[in-house]
Amino acid sequence: MSPLPAVYLEQFEESPGYLEFASTGPVSHRVREAMASVLDVVAAPPGNASQAIAARHQAATAAMARLVGAAPDRVTTIPSTSAGIFQVAFGLLRAGGNVVVPAHEFPANIYPWLRAEAVGGPAVRLVACPDFRVNAERLAPAVDGETRAVAVSLVDFVTGFRVDLEGLRRAFPEPLLVVDAIQGLGAVAAGLEPADVLLAGGQKWLRAGWGSGVMAAGERALDRLEATLTGWCGVEHYLDFETPPPHEVRENAGRFQEGSPPYLGALQMGAAVEVIEMAGVAGIEGAVLERAAAMEEAVRRVGAEVLAPWRRPGERAGIVCFRLPGEDPAATAGRLAAAGLVVSRRSGWVRVSPHASTPLETAARLEEACGQLARD
Repeated sequence: MSPLPAVYLEQFEESPGYLEFASTGPVSHRVREAMASVLDVVAAPPGNASQAIAARHQAATAAMARLVGAAPDRVTTIPSTSAGIFQVAFGLLRAGGNVVVPAHEFPANIYPWLRAEAVGGPAVRLVACPDFRVNAERLAPAVDGETRAVAVSLVDFVTGFRVDLEGLRRAFPEPLLVVDAIQGLGAVAAGLEPADVLLAGGQKWLRAGWGSGVMAAGERALDRLEATLTGWCGVEHYLDFETPPPHEVRENAGRFQEGSPPYLGALQMGAAVEVIEMAGVAGIEGAVLERAAAMEEAVRRVGAEVLAPWRRPGERAGIVCFRLPGEDPAATAGRLAAAGLVVSRRSGWVRVSPHASTPLETAARLEEACGQLARD
């Protein structure tokens, strides 16, 4: 494949042994500069601080909209994945029925539904997927005429399995399709369509840092979700303090603001998207998949067991989990750390997750370190 542009690669300075993008993605120079510029405004405001960065906030929202292929009024910024899913779960509080969720989802895509269910929201149907393959066939027995939403991850946080969203939409055309995209957005091609709601915190593959995120909502979602958690900035004329609340709820995605927008996170996201655009999502995805495949091949060569639920290239992303025979994954992770390789443990496996800026040579380092562990 063609090398990524130098202008993109020069934005990053993480260690070549860093393989933990599924947890935290080191931010770019541009994101750091965006953060600093906002703090400069707050430290010495030229007037009203929020008005001083209003144009930059608007530009950041436009950048997020470009990333997910949606109109700017369908996109808003959120401080975390959880915040966005809470908006959806509590937006269905009076809808009755049920919501279908794979049982092995990351907790951020489970707790909001459980909290809403506890106060009268849709019943939560957790579907076991022993092989980690989330598809229409697996979920179909739980989906019926009372299903209000099907909530899935674009990419599974343990296995790296990538869901076929178009297949889910075809199979379940009526419920809202809610997608937690945090483990893929920015590293693999994804957009609002064919989902009704797509959201992601920015601290992982987007490399935007903590406190940032994007939420996109289609027309069906805006029509069906009530403004249960809409705060003062989610209404029309929110700066009109002469007219007492409640004001009319915004018709666009701005209604999902619980309070003051996360301005800093929004500008972080805008800057992160601008960096992604330097290389293009297609180029980044190709590089991520190439590196993930190299990591898989490296650990297989030393006899590791790989957790690989994918059956075709379109079902995988940037995560690879493995374990060495006869060694506890915690010990493997610790010894890899001593060799300068930053990995993590998830559900009894060692997880590696390279990004486009990870040198291909790091796969050889991983193989050498794992081979040494196997020989010891």
